[in-house]
This record gives sequence, structure tokens and C-alpha cells, in this order.
Amino acid sequence: MASQDEATFFENELKQRFDELVLWAVRNRPYTGASLKPTDFDDSWKQIARLTREGIDVGKRNAAVPEPSENGPQYVNSNPAPWP
Repeated sequence: MASQDEATFFENELKQRFDELVLWAVRNRPYTGASLKPTDFDDSWKQIARLTREGIDVGKRNAAVPEPSENGPQYVNSNPAPWP
């Protein structure tokens, strides 16, 4: 497990790179109809930050599901759509 300093460094660098990506996307969007704003990416950052803070181990989650060769599902929906 990473130390607190490593985790903080990782999250800070991830935020910096995400901000650079957002800036690039805003400046280089090829569609002229509706412009992007940095605030359009706020929900994306919240999801990414949640994953880094909680330390969700996708491997552990996926290990609980059997492989298709073991009569498990071919696809596991990890983000189901809400009912209307």
C-alpha cells in the first residue's frame, strides 16, 4: 500500500494532468456550435478523485465474478443505468 505522501503526490499530479487535458479540450474542440467550459468536466474529476481516494481495487471486484469459461457472464455492468 502506498504511503500518504505517495498518495497525495499521485492525486496532485493526476489533478494537474487532468487540468491540462481539460484546457486542451476546451481550446481544441472542433465543433463550433457549443463551446466547452472547464466546468463541464467537474463531474468527471469528481469520479476520478473518488476512485483515487477510495483506493477501489478493480481486481478484487472483478475476481468475485467468474470468468466466461467458468460459466460466468461475458459482460458485467458496473455502472447500471437508473430506471426512468
